[in-house]
Amino acid sequence: MKIPRNLYKAFLFNFLKFLLPIGTFFTLSFWTFKSYINDLESDHLLKTGEKLVDFLIHDKDFLNNQFFGSEYIILITDSKGRILSSNIKLDNLRDIRRLINLKPMPSQVQEISNYLVYVDAFPCGTSFCKAIVALSESKIEKRVNLLLLSSLFSSIITALLIAFLSVLDIRKHLKDYELYSKELRKVALYLSHEVKTPLSIILMNLSQIKADEEVKQAIERAIKRIIKLMKNLKVLSELELKPKSITLINIKGLISELVEFYQANLHVKNLTISVDYVPHVQVLSDYELIYTLFLNLLDNAVKYAKEGTEIKISGELRNDRLRVFISNITDEKSSLDMEDKSYGLGLTIVDEIAKRLGMQVSFKRDASLFTVVVDMQVNKEE
Repeated sequence: MKIPRNLYKAFLFNFLKFLLPIGTFFTLSFWTFKSYINDLESDHLLKTGEKLVDFLIHDKDFLNNQFFGSEYIILITDSKGRILSSNIKLDNLRDIRRLINLKPMPSQVQEISNYLVYVDAFPCGTSFCKAIVALSESKIEKRVNLLLLSSLFSSIITALLIAFLSVLDIRKHLKDYELYSKELRKVALYLSHEVKTPLSIILMNLSQIKADEEVKQAIERAIKRIIKLMKNLKVLSELELKPKSITLINIKGLISELVEFYQANLHVKNLTISVDYVPHVQVLSDYELIYTLFLNLLDNAVKYAKEGTEIKISGELRNDRLRVFISNITDEKSSLDMEDKSYGLGLTIVDEIAKRLGMQVSFKRDASLFTVVVDMQVNKEE
């Protein structure tokens, strides 16, 4: 099954729809957590410093120790401030004098310049030495920025995942709908075939029925109406197919044929149909589909026209495009609604056929005057 373009739009819409609340959630979480980062780093630095001092107290050969680690700066100094051991190159360390000159403050983290520092003393020989553990605030900022990027990345990934799952669910329903539509089309084709035959038999034998002429005419109109409905049902069930036979069609001749077909049924509502002017041009299209389009438009005009009025058909040619106008006066009590362009099976078929043939069908109302405009490209090689 091909993926409809609307699915991509649905994916983008769901992504943006979920990104906002999810992004807000992760951002709020980030700012909440950010306020605790310094406290967490201080606690961790304090524990690391205390463990280091405890280790140095019990290590009599601490001068031969090597301290590794990229997170903390570790300095061991004697009582006179001389550096006995370190885990970094001293040339790379700024403010080294300030760190060395800090006084021991057990169980407390000091904040100087751009560092968080823990300083404590421990016995070494006959005097006391100092252990200095420091963390650059630039590394804390890097961790904060990394946390922010993680929040943004998590927001985007979560929104993408939800949007993707939403589209998968839509595709599943589309597949079910496609199968359901195929079954409906089969039923529509079956009904249009099976119902049309017995109705045609009744219509042919209607003259043999003993009844008043008016009753016979009413029955005949009803049967013809049902047969036409079955034809429309069949057309509607096959509308997903592309036009089968493209030929040159004389629109004026086609309209004249339809008007002649309807003349016999106009006396019921005392209607008249007039064709003012339709240019003699040809259109390259599918005859059956375009015939069905105009048949349904004219049928709709007859159905909704007010009794004793006139249905007018006219046309104009402009810039290689033919516009055909079908106008009728509607009853004030008519349920015809200009805001709904898909009312009735007939106009549903018109709308679908117009899409298939690349035509434009528009509807407009001026008081009680209802007009349908069919706009189409004419053949240029006439």
